[in-house]
Formats: sequence, C-alpha cells, structure tokens
Amino acid sequence: MVSSLAVLQGLGMLLVGALFSVSAAAQAFPTKPLRIIAPFPPGGSTDLAARLLAPKLQDGLGQPVIVENRPGAGGSIALELAAKSPPDGHTLVISAPGALTINMHFTKLPYDPLKDLAPVTRLVRSPLVLAVHVSTPFKTINDLVAYAKAKPGALSFSSIGPFNLSFLAAELLKHRTGIDMVAVPYKGGAPASAAIASGEVQLGFMDTTGVLPFVQAGRVRLIATAESQRLATMPNLPTVAESGVPGYEANSWLAMVATGGTPAQALARLNAEVTRALGQPDVRDGLLKAGLEPAPTSPEELGRMLRSDFEKWRTIIKERGIKAD
Repeated sequence: MVSSLAVLQGLGMLLVGALFSVSAAAQAFPTKPLRIIAPFPPGGSTDLAARLLAPKLQDGLGQPVIVENRPGAGGSIALELAAKSPPDGHTLVISAPGALTINMHFTKLPYDPLKDLAPVTRLVRSPLVLAVHVSTPFKTINDLVAYAKAKPGALSFSSIGPFNLSFLAAELLKHRTGIDMVAVPYKGGAPASAAIASGEVQLGFMDTTGVLPFVQAGRVRLIATAESQRLATMPNLPTVAESGVPGYEANSWLAMVATGGTPAQALARLNAEVTRALGQPDVRDGLLKAGLEPAPTSPEELGRMLRSDFEKWRTIIKERGIKAD
C-alpha cells in the first residue's frame, strides 16, 4: 500500500518538475523561427522597419526572423493573426496607431487590441507635420487659427479618412481651437500631400516622408509638428502645443506587439534585442532617412501610451460625431 507521505513526495516532485519546465521554456526563448508581420505592402514604413530589424534580431536571438506582409483592413488583418497565434512571443506585428488605437472606434474587430495583444516596444516616432501651400499667409498656428475664425469653413485640408491619424490630427486642432475647416478625402498619403502642393487644398497634417519632397521643391511650407516634442531632424519646427494650442498632441509612431499572454521573460528579451538593434548605426540611419526617429520604450510604457491614445481618440471621435463613412 502506498503511504500518504510517498504520494505527497511524488506530487511535490511533479510540481517542481512542472515549474522547472515552465521556467526553462521561458528562459530558452526563442525556440523556433520568429515572424514579423507588416500590415502594409512592401515599400511602406512598417515594411521598412521590419526589414531593417529582422537581420539584427536574427543575430541577437539566434533564430531565423521572417518578414511577412499581410495588408488589409487598415492593419487589422495582421493584428488579428497575432492575436490568434500561440502566446509564445514568436509572432510579432509592427503597427501604426490606426490599427491599435483607432480602428475599433469605427468597426467591430474580432479581437481587442488592448487585451489580446502584448506590448513589446515603441520603435519609432513617425511624425506628422502641419503643411500649408506656399501661397497661404500662414507662418504660424496663430496665423491659421485667426484666419479660420475670421472665415469659418473657408479652409480645406487633406483627409485620408477617419481611420487615419492625419485626419484625426486635424479634427483635434478644430476641437481645441474652435475653428471650422472642410475635409477633402483622398485615397492615400501621396495624393493628399500632392493636393497641398498643388493648392487644391490649403493644408494638411502629413507624414514627413510624403511631404518633404514638396517642401524641398518650394511648393509647401511647414509651420508645426503634431508631436508632443520637437523633431530631432527638424529642431527649428515648433510643436502645435507650444505655438498656441496647449496640450495638443497627435503623436504618430510605429510599435511592435506580440500575442496577448506572451510570458514576461519573452517580452523582456524581445524588448532588449529590439532596443539594441535600433541603436545600431545602419538601422538608425536607414530609419532617419525615411523620417522615422528611433524611440524605444519599455513594454509598460508602450501599454500606457496605447491606453492613453485609445481614450483620447475615442473622446474626439465621439465629441466630433465622426463616422466611418
């Protein structure tokens, strides 16, 4: 007859073994090839960041790192893949704000970005700048606001639709200053920037990569950045907040997330390796040339940033009555 002591000893050994296995598995991460999913086609900023980081992570983690493009639904297809993958840290997505903090305000998603995904790190600041046609009299935000208040509805701005941060940045400016401007929709960032350069619209919040060629050609002028801090690449360009709209910020970024439930040890390892990679000169230079400023965070900082952005855009969307159509 087996004694109670023997049973307890056996159970204790099983428990210790199980705990050891879990600990060993976490410490052994990664155990197989990793994939980084880019939510947009090759050539965009998420794809660029993924392809610059992949070889560095492969060296640091000792496993192959594959870049996979899964475009569609404003980035939601890629995030759904990650949300429904095994929670082991081997599936990663590089996302812009839209899919992580904006899309769910307009459509029902098959996952919860704040619960079903685990923050790894912010990768870069992908700044928006307020661009105006050179024929306008606007040299500062105050110039623009004064004109718009004197002539309500006379100004038009480039819009890429409600899922896009550039549209919400303009709505936030309207909300904070009480001005009225008309959104003119375009099918992407390139035609939206071109519309400002041609004078078809007077202004717009655009990403630096799309609008800088027009600035260099003397067709567009920049008067502010929507970021909360001045840009390292354009230190003389003031923020909207310091230009007369206190508290304004529409920070644009790229972030890396993993599947929700990924062990903390795996997230910490990924965070450390990505941060190391972002500091390497060839990666940093490649990002800066595209107007992307490396700005890694801890997983906890990214989590707080996502929740803050989610609440901010929910408030703006509700108060402005913005609809998907």
